Amino acid sequence: MSPPRRPVHIPFVSELLAKYQQLLRKHEALVHRLEARNAEHITTWKLSSWALETTASGLALLRGNMLQMANRRWHALAQQPGRWCRLGEEREGPSHVLRDVALTEARAALDAGGPRVARYQLQGGEQYLELRTDLITEAPGAESRVLVLALDITEQVLAEQELARARAALAEREHLRGLGEMAAGLVHDLNNTLNAMKLRLDLIQRDTVFAERQRGNLDALVRIVSDATTRVHHLQDFARQAPEPRPGEQVRLTDVVHEAVDIVRDDLEHRSAREGVPLHLEVEVPSLPLVNGSATDLRYVLINLMLNARDAMPRGGTIRVRGHAQSAQVVLTVADEGTGIPPENLHSIFRPFFTTKGDKGTGLGLSMAYGVVSRAGGTITASNRPEGGALFTLTFPLLSPSAPVQRASRGKRAPARGKPRRG
Repeated sequence: MSPPRRPVHIPFVSELLAKYQQLLRKHEALVHRLEARNAEHITTWKLSSWALETTASGLALLRGNMLQMANRRWHALAQQPGRWCRLGEEREGPSHVLRDVALTEARAALDAGGPRVARYQLQGGEQYLELRTDLITEAPGAESRVLVLALDITEQVLAEQELARARAALAEREHLRGLGEMAAGLVHDLNNTLNAMKLRLDLIQRDTVFAERQRGNLDALVRIVSDATTRVHHLQDFARQAPEPRPGEQVRLTDVVHEAVDIVRDDLEHRSAREGVPLHLEVEVPSLPLVNGSATDLRYVLINLMLNARDAMPRGGTIRVRGHAQSAQVVLTVADEGTGIPPENLHSIFRPFFTTKGDKGTGLGLSMAYGVVSRAGGTITASNRPEGGALFTLTFPLLSPSAPVQRASRGKRAPARGKPRRG
């Protein structure tokens, strides 16, 4: 029997085995690290997905003209009825669905080579979006991708608008306060002038022969001076924003209209003769029921409307004053054949200090007229006539809806048409 073989010891085999075992341990450690890293990436991806799906903002990824990816909020915004238009371009700007808006902004971002921010409004509603676009870096030669974030900023925009209105109101109050300080001094001087005129008129009226011969003109002058005195005080109260007491006077608008026409008629006649333009005045106002209001204030309103109508007809034309009673209200209209009111100004013409006459206007006439009619419980509106020119409509509630409307006017009527005659 042969003796057992002793193992042959080869030094390098042991070294290889040790290195192999070392490599196995390193591989196992790398596998554990990779598993941990994958788990971290998966968790991060899940958290990111949850964040994208639960965020209040819409998120979309665009490549060229294609929408590659979008979250739920984006799809919810895209499904809303209505179209989006860029803020500030509500009238003349185009409107699009959300996808088209995103493509437009993406192209703008590509042209600009960087991020871009724009605001959009949903037509017919009060919802606003801020679209933020940015480029995603790609390898050279690859088609660029654009990330679009749609952030709902409705509350922010409404707050900004409210702040702007508050600032405008504050500026207007400061303007009125400054005007009130100036008016206080002016009223004092004008009252002195008007008192002097009243005194002179009283002296003239003592000449019975002259006064009888010029009775119509003297009565008109006395009425004009008295109205001017009242309006000066009202201007001061208006500039100081002091509340004017509601007048308890009851007036018949028929008489107020004809008194205002008598005052304006001479002015129209003089301008027609001086400038050579045809100016006519047509008055169709029957005897109307009584309404609340101040005769002096309402006369001022009608005078102001007729003079405005005159100024709006540089080539001449006809001013038509009409009145009638309907249901439980009295309606007066003053129409002209002038240039009309620009549509964008129709909602602003009754605001204090708004004027289209430049340095020739104060912007107070129509705002004061609005206050006078409102205090009488009525309304005043402005519109454009289809055939050209402006139309002002005044409505007043009747004191007694059952009061009969008399067809015949007991007041002095203006001539139906033709060149104004001197009173």
